[in-house]
Amino acid sequence: MADNSDTITQLNSARSIVLKDAAIYPQVVNGVLPVIGPERPVELRRWGADFLAETFASPVVSAEEKQSMCFTVLDTLKSYLLRKEENGEDEDWTVVKSAVQCAASIYPLVFRHTATNVDDAETWGKMASMKSSILRRMDSAPGGVRVCCIKFVASVVLVQTQGVIADPRRPEQNEISLALVPRDHKLISYSNLEAEASGLLDRLLGVLQDNISDPLIATATLNALSSLVQRRPSIAAKILSTVLAFNPLTLAGTGKLEGKDKVAVRSMTRTTMSFLTNVYKRNPTQALAGRIQHQIERLRQTLTDVFSEHNPLKRGAPDEPVDGLSDDKRQKLDREAESGMTPQQQQYPPLPPGPVSGAQLWTLTNDSNMAGFHAEAVPQHVLAQIIPPLLSSINSAQFEAAINVVRARYLEMQRRPPPTAPTGDEEDDDYDPDMGFGDGEQIANQVDQLPPLQGQPELATAPFHFPSPPPLTEEERTTYSETAKDRLFITLHELDTEAAKRTKKPGDEKEKGFSQLAATGSQDRDGWVALLTRLATRPAFESSAPNMNLDGATDTIKRENEDRALTKQGFQDEILPDKLRAAFHTYILDDWRRRLDIAIAWLNEEWYAEKLASPSSAMSNYTHLTLHFLDALLPYIDTKDGRYLIRLLSEIPYLPSGTAGLDGSAGAGDHGIWTRIEKLAEDPERVSLAAQTLLYLAMLRPPVRNGAVECAVRIWRENKLGRAAVGKMVGKYRPEVLQEGKEGEEEKVDGAVKGEGM
Repeated sequence: MADNSDTITQLNSARSIVLKDAAIYPQVVNGVLPVIGPERPVELRRWGADFLAETFASPVVSAEEKQSMCFTVLDTLKSYLLRKEENGEDEDWTVVKSAVQCAASIYPLVFRHTATNVDDAETWGKMASMKSSILRRMDSAPGGVRVCCIKFVASVVLVQTQGVIADPRRPEQNEISLALVPRDHKLISYSNLEAEASGLLDRLLGVLQDNISDPLIATATLNALSSLVQRRPSIAAKILSTVLAFNPLTLAGTGKLEGKDKVAVRSMTRTTMSFLTNVYKRNPTQALAGRIQHQIERLRQTLTDVFSEHNPLKRGAPDEPVDGLSDDKRQKLDREAESGMTPQQQQYPPLPPGPVSGAQLWTLTNDSNMAGFHAEAVPQHVLAQIIPPLLSSINSAQFEAAINVVRARYLEMQRRPPPTAPTGDEEDDDYDPDMGFGDGEQIANQVDQLPPLQGQPELATAPFHFPSPPPLTEEERTTYSETAKDRLFITLHELDTEAAKRTKKPGDEKEKGFSQLAATGSQDRDGWVALLTRLATRPAFESSAPNMNLDGATDTIKRENEDRALTKQGFQDEILPDKLRAAFHTYILDDWRRRLDIAIAWLNEEWYAEKLASPSSAMSNYTHLTLHFLDALLPYIDTKDGRYLIRLLSEIPYLPSGTAGLDGSAGAGDHGIWTRIEKLAEDPERVSLAAQTLLYLAMLRPPVRNGAVECAVRIWRENKLGRAAVGKMVGKYRPEVLQEGKEGEEEKVDGAVKGEGM
C-alpha cells in the first residue's frame, strides 16, 4: 500500500505539470500507461481511468493531439471494460465509469480515422468491442455508470447521423458525422451505421416515453438529447416531439410525495423546462415554437400547484377551544373592533394632510425606495414572467384588506373641504361687478336696443387653395427617387424572405396577368411585383390619361420615352421609373433562376404599357430593355439551363429582330434576338442549347418561325460546329438549303479531282 501511495503521489505531480503546460500531454500519457495498466492495483487503475477521461475531455488539448493519443490508449480502455469477460475478475465500477466517459470522447476520433483508412480493421475492431460492452451495461449498471453510458450513446448517435460538409477539400476540419463515410467502405457499412444510430436514438427516447421516475437517468437523457437537437436538425423534430410528450410530474399524480420524490419531481421538471427554453431561444420561429411555449408554461404552473398543495413548511390553523375563542384572542379582537381597523389595515400609513395625488392614494408602504420605484423600468417580458406567480401567491385576506384601505382613503378625500382661494386686499380690489356692464340681463337689454348694421358688406365665400409647393431641383428629384426605389425594393426582399418560409397550399394561387390587382388587402410578393412593374412602366400613361383616354396621352408618353432613352450602359439614372428598371435588372440577375418569372412579368408590362401608349410604335423601349437583359443573362446560362432560356423567349410578348442596338443606333446586320442566339451557338458547349431553343420557337411559336428558321440557316451556313445541331431543323423547314450544301460539296470534290488529274 505504501508503494501505491508513493506512486499515486508521483502521478499527481505529473498531472499538475500537464495542467500547467498542455503541450506535454502526449509524453505524460505515454509515460503513465504502463503504470495504470490492467494488471496494476485498483487504486492505480482508478487514477488512470480518471486521468484519461480528463485528458480527452480537456478543451486545452488540441484535436490533433487527441487524434494521435487515442490509438495508444485503446488497449488500456478495452482491458478496463472487458476485464470480467476476458479474465473473469470482478469489475470496479469507478474504473468502468471513467473508462466509459473516456470512450465517449475518443469514439468520434476513431470513427474519423476509420472512415479515411479503410485498411485499419484492428483499430475499429477494438472500438467496436468496447461499444458492445458499453451498450450491454446501459440498463443494468449502477446509476453513475448508466449516466456515462447515456453520454456514450449520444456520442454514437451524433457521429453516425448525417451532418453538414462545410468544405469537401478539408475533411479533417469538417464535423465528424456519417457524411464522411463513403458508400462503398470496406470496414463499416453506411446503411448499418445509420440504422444503428436510429435504434440507439429510439433507445434514448424510450427513457422519456416510459416516463421513468429515476431523476438521474431522465436528467442525463435530457442533457444528452440537448446537444443532438442543436447539432442534428434532421432528428430534432423527433426528439422535440418526444420531450413535449414527456411528463416529469408522473410521481405527483399519486398524491404521496416524500422528500426524495419531491426532489426527483422538481429536478426532472426544471431540467425539462430548461431543455425546452434553450431550444426555443435558439430558434423562436420554428414550427413547434407554440407547443414549446405552452408546455413550458404548463410545467411551470403545474409545478407551482403541486408544491403549493404539498408544502411541508405550511402550518395548519391552530386548534381553537370548543366553546369559542380564548380570552387572550377575544381581548385582542375587542381592541381591534374599537379601533375600527384590522391588523393588516393598522400596518398601512395614513394619508398626508392637504391635497393628495393618485400615487399617494394607492401607496400602502412606508418604504421610500419602494414608493419611488417605477414599474415601467422593468422590461415587459420580465413582467410577463413575474406577474403570474405573484398573483397566484397573493393572500386573499390581505388583498381584500388593502382594497378596503384604498376605499377608506378615497372616502376620506371626498369628505375633506376643497382648497380655498387666497384672500387679501389685492384680490378683493381686482374685480368689482359695479365697474363693468352689470349683470347678464342688463347686457342682453343693451344688445337688443342697438340699431341694425347698415352698409356692412357680407363676407364672400370662395374655395380655398393651398399654395403650390416650390419645384424640386434636379438634386432633390434624384435623391427622392433613389430613396423611394430603395424602400420599395427593401419591402420586396422582405416579402421574398416571408415567401420562402411559407408553403403554398392548393387554392392559394391568385389571378395573374394584366388584370391582376397591383394592390390588395394583404401584401404578398406577386402583388408587390405587379405594383413595382407598373410604377416603372405606366407612370406617364396614368398621369396623362387618368380616364383611359389614349388619344391625349400618346404624344406625352412618346416624349417621356424619348427622355428615358437607354445609354450604352443600359439605363439612364435620372427619374424614378428608370431607377426602378435598373433595380429590377440587378435584382433579377442576383438570383435569375428563381426570379425569371419576375423578369417575364416586367417585360410583359413594358410591352403592354408601350402598346397602350402608341399602338403603331416600333416598341423601342421594350426592345432596348429586352436585349439588354438578354445580353446580361446569356453569360450565366450553361447547358443545364436550357429550360430557362426557352421559357424566357417563349413567354415574353415580342421577340425583337432586326432592331437597333443597345446604344440606340441601328447596327447593320443586327438581328436582335437571333444575333444573340447565333453568338450562343459559337460556343461548342452551348450550341445544342441554341439549337433546342430555335426548334422550340419554330414548332410552338408560329409568329417567329421564319426568324428562327433563318437563324438556323445562318448557323448551318456560317458555323461548322453548329451544322450537326441545327441540321435536322434545317432539313425539316428548308430542305433546299441542305441540297445547296450537298451541291457545293460535290463541286469542291470535282474541283479537287480535276486538280489532281492535271
